[in-house]
Amino acid sequence: MTVRPHPRVLWSAVLSAAIVVLPVWGVSLWLVGPTQSIERTWVITLGIIGMVVLIGVAVLSRRQRIVVCRDGFIEQPIVGRQRFVPRAAIGRSLLFEFRGRGLQASSQFFVCDSENRPLLRMRSNRWSTDSIAAVVAAYDGPVERPRQPVSLDDLREDHPDLLTPLERLRWARAELL
Repeated sequence: MTVRPHPRVLWSAVLSAAIVVLPVWGVSLWLVGPTQSIERTWVITLGIIGMVVLIGVAVLSRRQRIVVCRDGFIEQPIVGRQRFVPRAAIGRSLLFEFRGRGLQASSQFFVCDSENRPLLRMRSNRWSTDSIAAVVAAYDGPVERPRQPVSLDDLREDHPDLLTPLERLRWARAELL
């Protein structure tokens, strides 16, 4: 079984970057003026490079997927090599309902090794709830589920090993998760 990130994530990222980059590029072109100069050449070149990078990230993000097979999980990130996690390496899995500052809860699925280091992390802001549910169902081991939604402070206190270094910081906002 193969799951892919929700397509809206890609389009919202590309649209957000374009909304920020295109006006700055346009103003930069206007500021250097219409005459041929080295500054205008640099602005045009940097704008073209930025658009190529943006399109490249969009194309590369289509590579990302998680494949659940009989022997374990295969994770293909956006950039880098795919990683195989054998079932023998899996110690436990956790499915949290995370409640941030808003009213809407999000899901976080962690697959950890025997030393509680995360091997796989799925966030509902990137993966659809159906994809997370499919991976949870394909995983035939026990899945720990807290009875009520947890906050970022709860995760920092109870499961700091599951969080990224930025998420462990006290001043980090819940929207990072």
